Amino acid sequence: MIVRDEAARLPSCLASAAPAVDEIVVVDTGSADGTPEIARAHGARVVVWPWRDDFAAARNESLRHARGDWVLVLDADERLAPGAAAHVRRLVAEGTVDGVDCRLVSTLPAGGLATTVAHWYCRLFRRRPGVQFAGRVHEQVAPSIHALGGRIVRSDIVILHDGYAVPDGTKLARNLALLRATLAERPEDAFALFNLGLTLHALGDAPAAADALQRALASPTAPLARELRAMAWSTLAELHARREQWDAAAAAAEQALAHEPDLAVARYVLGRARFARGALAEAARLFDALADAPADALGMRLAPTAVAVARAVVRLRRRQWAAAASLLEPVASLDPTGEAAFHLGNAYLGLGRLAAAADAYALARRRGVRDPALARRLALLARLGHRTTAAAGG
Repeated sequence: MIVRDEAARLPSCLASAAPAVDEIVVVDTGSADGTPEIARAHGARVVVWPWRDDFAAARNESLRHARGDWVLVLDADERLAPGAAAHVRRLVAEGTVDGVDCRLVSTLPAGGLATTVAHWYCRLFRRRPGVQFAGRVHEQVAPSIHALGGRIVRSDIVILHDGYAVPDGTKLARNLALLRATLAERPEDAFALFNLGLTLHALGDAPAAADALQRALASPTAPLARELRAMAWSTLAELHARREQWDAAAAAAEQALAHEPDLAVARYVLGRARFARGALAEAARLFDALADAPADALGMRLAPTAVAVARAVVRLRRRQWAAAASLLEPVASLDPTGEAAFHLGNAYLGLGRLAAAADAYALARRRGVRDPALARRLALLARLGHRTTAAAGG
């Protein structure tokens, strides 16, 4: 492991790893919160190493201190899933390969379109001369294993990652600087461009993110693997949709689906694009297919609220008020954006349930919805409510 100021998360990580390993090596890059002491309390050998703006260098320092025949790499914001330790022990005992890809399942921020995403990374590998990490950031060990003729296979090992659940602007800015330094040396590095696009997307710079992803897809230098190309196209589709560039969003979504036909975000964006162009039947088909869908090829699951709102909006456009309300009622109170509550108010208004509509609209306003139609409808309902009360009193 390499760590810095991870006192809060380190204990659960080390507890999950303990049944899988015979030694723990922790390279500390400058903690000021007691992280080294916590690591030692869990039996770790701690190496103090000054940070040098290079994750691969820090990883390779950790490898230099390892004594085992195999290495398992974790970060403090990760933990082995239940049952994973047994898979680690079994694969090492079999010893028929040189590296093992583990499925890293990341929890995404609440309120977003998706709840999880998964990637395959070589995190378990045979320790041998020449096996080392490369890359200032988003460092990889697999290329060195392949260069030595080694074989890497996918496994049942799942690593749970919560580092994305609450966005950390400081870490994103650090990664952005390291990616730009990498690209200053290798301007056409497709993997660095891909990660630059994702980082800029997380920072909210949609135009720059789209440009980086397009450059990554076009780069002839070590072209992206199929699943990364699929993710790049899917992210581009989402970026275009946020700017209501529906033709570009649909084209990018179709490219993503050509690589991975079940991608949830791409199918959702394609549905949004079809809805925007008035193709309600196709939009409904795409949205309805997302309800209760399993995780896709990238390990993504859409937030139930996003799916419910998408399905309901099609029904609202068709004036199917009751059907829309039934989709929105279970999620309106759970949606931090207020969008579900706003559309629920529209459904209740169509049904003539004015008091319920007023309550739903009021919730939407409290959650931050600033749609001009919301203010108008609240004002109208207030006037109608006043007249009804006056009439009853008379």
